[in-house]
Amino acid sequence: MTESRNLGWLLDSFAERTPDVSHAIAISCDGLLVASTRSLSPDRGDQLAATGSGLVSLLRGAAGFFEAGAVISNVTQLEGGFMFSMSFSDGASLLVLASPYCDVGKVSYEMTELANQIGDALTPAARDRFGSLSQGPVPVGS
Repeated sequence: MTESRNLGWLLDSFAERTPDVSHAIAISCDGLLVASTRSLSPDRGDQLAATGSGLVSLLRGAAGFFEAGAVISNVTQLEGGFMFSMSFSDGASLLVLASPYCDVGKVSYEMTELANQIGDALTPAARDRFGSLSQGPVPVGS
């Protein structure tokens, strides 16, 4: 199994074991889709990566304005559910969509566990070395 499939598999596993999670994506620090759950088409994954990257950037700007330090995570309540984002120190992020009935604490905890597994795979150096998901494998934990 290639590393890019491993990353997708980790996202799928996260979505399957975390109740009420429908989609998850990993976004590089430069806003590109690294991997997504198989429940998303590649086009939709790219759109969500751009949206998630923009959201993380806006939150970073607001935190700077208020001198509040780095943004670690965010939960946005939507009419149809929750959108979670989690940032890494290099600007990479995870974006997760869950139903309105999810356990917000459980999803946040599981995202933290997932972040510990995949954080290194989201750096530009890793993507440059091995290519994007559409071009080849992405390293996990190397």
